[in-house]
Amino acid sequence: MVIMALDHSRDFFSLGVVLSAPTDIYLSNMEIFLTRWITHFAAPVFIFLAGIGLFFASGRRSKSELAYLAFTRGIWLIFLELTVVGYFWTFSTDFYYNPKVAVLFAIGVAMIGMSLLVYLPKWLIGIIAVVILVGHNAADALTPALFGDYAWMWYLAHVPGLIHVGEIEVRVVYPLVPWIGVMALGYLFGPVTKMLRIQRKKIFLLWGLAFFLLSLVLRWNNIYGDARVWSMQDTLEHSIMSFLDFTKYPPSLIFLLFFIGFAMILMSLFDKSLGAWSQPFKNFGQVPFFFYIFHIPILHIGGIVLALVVFNDATWLTQIPIGPTPEGYSYGFDLLPTYIAWVVVVVMLYLPSKWFAELKSRRKDWWLSYF
Repeated sequence: MVIMALDHSRDFFSLGVVLSAPTDIYLSNMEIFLTRWITHFAAPVFIFLAGIGLFFASGRRSKSELAYLAFTRGIWLIFLELTVVGYFWTFSTDFYYNPKVAVLFAIGVAMIGMSLLVYLPKWLIGIIAVVILVGHNAADALTPALFGDYAWMWYLAHVPGLIHVGEIEVRVVYPLVPWIGVMALGYLFGPVTKMLRIQRKKIFLLWGLAFFLLSLVLRWNNIYGDARVWSMQDTLEHSIMSFLDFTKYPPSLIFLLFFIGFAMILMSLFDKSLGAWSQPFKNFGQVPFFFYIFHIPILHIGGIVLALVVFNDATWLTQIPIGPTPEGYSYGFDLLPTYIAWVVVVVMLYLPSKWFAELKSRRKDWWLSYF
């Protein structure tokens, strides 16, 4: 969640290339590129862990109760994406005519998908997850135009783009199908977390290394798994950026293997008694949705205030979508406002997140499971 907040700080506190093209190797630089790239960990790891969380919930619920929880939580997330969260991102009621299929929508659909998958035997869920994660890049050559009147379905499933429904223009940022596979994978790894520490550390380490190394082999040889191939560039910096510039929308096989594999390695390494330094991160991790909901308006308001103070203009921060920033505007530093805003919003939300985490630990009200 903390890493994710860095990316959203960039959305509201950056200008020019930092906002519009941070991973364009011909416009960006390594500092800007890595500021965006490091945040790629957030979505796949969060959705993978959401699958593990769904397994946790299964321990005290029947299959039908678990399916109901997953389905209703999915509907709730989609509703919030299209209402409250959509407004927080824009501060304009016009967002109703330009809604976004983004991360909450994708998680919601994955939850709805899992409400069906939980009835299946684990081996069949595993086959479905593998087919989705490994096979979806085989469809990269298919374009929405091939589907005619049903092109909107392909946008939702696999290709970012715009869907027009009368006067409404839906922006598909997160094509949905691969994320169902990610959540299903997390659900399958859930039982590992219940094993003895020495066992689970070994399993997560071995699987993490396997995923991570496979991603590097596939990427180095441009074999399969990412439509955006890499190549040697005129400088070492550009070559590294080209190699690391995986496709996130939709998440390619290499993207998912790399970031989930690396996360598994970290899960193994950090599976031990940690010092007091880790407690704030645990608080955020216990109430990720609470953190998500409130960090967006805080950053958005802060970005508008800074722009008004410096430029007496913040029009690009109430456009749908945000940007591009006006030509010639500069804060004097490419990344400094982004990093300052990131630290400030994390500090601001520490105590509220701690309070809500403690509330959830004390009480078992049904509505708390939806936040």
